[in-house]
Amino acid sequence: MFTNDYIHQFPKAELHCHLDGSIRPKTLQQIARQDQLPIEDDLLVITQKMQAPTSCEHLVDYLKSFDYVLPYLQTELALETAAFDVMEQAAQDGILYIEIRFAPSLSTKKGLSITQVVEAVAKGVAKAEKAFSITGNLLISGMRNEELIDLEEHFKLALETRHTKIVGIDLAGPELDGYVPTYQQTLSVLTNDYPVQLTLHAGECGCVANVYQAIEAGAKRIGHGIALKGDVQAQRYCAEQNICIESCPTSNIQTRAIKDIHDYPLKEWLSNQVVFCLNTDNKTVSNTTLTKEYCLLKDELSLTKEEFIHLNKQAVIHSFAIDEVKEQLLHAIETFTYNKK
Repeated sequence: MFTNDYIHQFPKAELHCHLDGSIRPKTLQQIARQDQLPIEDDLLVITQKMQAPTSCEHLVDYLKSFDYVLPYLQTELALETAAFDVMEQAAQDGILYIEIRFAPSLSTKKGLSITQVVEAVAKGVAKAEKAFSITGNLLISGMRNEELIDLEEHFKLALETRHTKIVGIDLAGPELDGYVPTYQQTLSVLTNDYPVQLTLHAGECGCVANVYQAIEAGAKRIGHGIALKGDVQAQRYCAEQNICIESCPTSNIQTRAIKDIHDYPLKEWLSNQVVFCLNTDNKTVSNTTLTKEYCLLKDELSLTKEEFIHLNKQAVIHSFAIDEVKEQLLHAIETFTYNKK
């Protein structure tokens, strides 16, 4: 039976999850108190400030929720606590593998170095790996509003740690038409000099041309990519290039990239062999879990068990994990599928 409980128990993988958008309100309150920072006593009030409206005016409106959280992520203990929390949530959601992305530069406002930020987040991930049955890796995000020289420096400082948890780099933030060529040379240098791969937010709320430009810049995965909807030629191009779309349905509804869940191109993408997987984007900001994302598609768009298994396998195959981890994850999926026939 393909039930909600089956989805929850299934050994899932998630590739697009932002650290600062996924911390539980009670954990943020804990962080504030351990760092002796003011915060509301009422968890409901904190939750309301951390969650975006179910329907925002645009992406920038959605991103306002992060302004409340970031001042609390300025110490090593805070970052370690936050990373552990997101890993714990994922483990409780039946996720066996997750890639958590964050922008180190956003946590340097009170004196932390890029290196300290990276090491603190990695420490939280490692601590959670010892406590739960889950593997976590890190994606270093750069913000599009950063100057190119600063962006390059932040990436290099993070990658120079040579931390084994760092498996890729990312660009995030509001899209502007034609943004990728500006960064193409820098991104190429970084990915050639360090053993990491590239994923880029593209086509989240911008035009489909941004997806093409992201791929030309070397991206192996595209964050959101919802602008591909309705463009069969672009979908076929992504399929031919074996590019994985990190899909985030609930987030796309909130930012009005799509009208509602029935506007989500599930069957269209499957029909055109688009490689994609489901993700939460921001567990708290979007008030979601990976289980909820899949259940939503099952209940509203008739996602089948076979399609669900296929999408999770695509997440594993296109993850930036080492081959040994991928093999273990695929084996876990095959074992679960066989035992739950």
